[in-house]
Amino acid sequence: MLLLILVLLLGAISYAWLRGSAPTITAADLPTAVGANKLLTFDVASPSGIASVEATMEQAGKTVPLGRQTFAARRWFTLGDAPPVVHFSVQAGRAKHPELADGSADLVVTARSANLRGATGVFRRTITISSKPPRVSSLTTQQYLTQGGSAVVVYHLSGAAIQSGVEMAGQFFPGYPLPNATAPGTMFALLAFPYNAPADSQPHLVARDAAGNQATAPLPVKTFPKKFRAAKLPITDSFIDTVVMPIIANTPSISDQHDPEKNFLLVNRDLRRTDTQELIDAAKQSVPQFLWQGAFTQLGNSAVEAGFADHRSYEYQGRNIDQEDHLGYDLAAVKHTPVKAANAGRVIWAKYFGIYGNCILIDHGYGLMSLYAHLNDFEVKAGDNVTQGQLIAHSDSTGLAGGDHLHFSMLINGVQVNPVEWWDPHWIKDRVQSKLAEFQNVK
Repeated sequence: MLLLILVLLLGAISYAWLRGSAPTITAADLPTAVGANKLLTFDVASPSGIASVEATMEQAGKTVPLGRQTFAARRWFTLGDAPPVVHFSVQAGRAKHPELADGSADLVVTARSANLRGATGVFRRTITISSKPPRVSSLTTQQYLTQGGSAVVVYHLSGAAIQSGVEMAGQFFPGYPLPNATAPGTMFALLAFPYNAPADSQPHLVARDAAGNQATAPLPVKTFPKKFRAAKLPITDSFIDTVVMPIIANTPSISDQHDPEKNFLLVNRDLRRTDTQELIDAAKQSVPQFLWQGAFTQLGNSAVEAGFADHRSYEYQGRNIDQEDHLGYDLAAVKHTPVKAANAGRVIWAKYFGIYGNCILIDHGYGLMSLYAHLNDFEVKAGDNVTQGQLIAHSDSTGLAGGDHLHFSMLINGVQVNPVEWWDPHWIKDRVQSKLAEFQNVK
């Protein structure tokens, strides 16, 4: 009996000791470099529960504690209060741990299970400590920027930046190396003063490195706020039946709400926002290359029916049911007017596109794009290279349009801007080409 008791006791101790396995430690999107401030997050899991987690940085023979959490005491047979999954975060930058030095270091995360033996899992990764941000400064002299308009700035970038450009009113406009620059590190960016930005918005340069360090610098840009026109548009059941319902039928992502007002809002408000986001996403396809040259051309012999950023209030059955902004120019001539490429570029898409109906989007490089909407047909397809003045389509009234016309837009990194500037040869020469040529080896 005593022997049986001893066997059972040894079996219980052995089970308690061997029960469970070491925790697994994973880290999603762990950076290769850490700057002054960087929050690192790890996922720790163990079926036996987690007793504790700690993180250290080993560098030049020294161990720097980053953080530790204790969750429960080790137990013989149960988890007790020990959580099976833990999300563990620590600050790893020099701002919190000044004893770290710039250079290579070993990040070590150690987790212990809440089983009797405290099974240990270890995560180790070599990373770079880098606390010096890149440097950025403006090269461009005084620029003028009207709300809804565009500008170009040239700046100098030094250090190991992975991203730089201009920020304005929450929008980021990426910078690119200036072709044929007279000096290394010369960058440029096209930017916009968003039509709906606060009137006192000011652009500034920004540069970020892989360690998360950021540098900013002011720009010598004088901004001019602008008020845009407002109009009231009555919406009828006939308009909803003949214009809105075909859009719903041609857009798989939305469906008939079986209510005229709801159907109108589904298209005019909700689908409009979806389309806007898709245009922002499309900007990622822009090539870092000048595909265009000189002023853009307006639709020939056309009359302007609506201007850029006209603020529209929509009234249905005597009630104001929606307010939206018209971002482009409505240009009308005769029915099925030939539509030509406003400048050279590459076709991003030629497709049915929500409120724009049959639509063509052309990339002109460095985030600059032109859009042609409410078309009847397509004379080009995605991927085609087009020349200025090349026939690409004919006008019509597809999408959210009350009659045959061309809706034309210009965009910078997905932000719609006033096309009038881009139609003006003097503006192109004075505000874009001469600003760039000042810092280029141009023959």
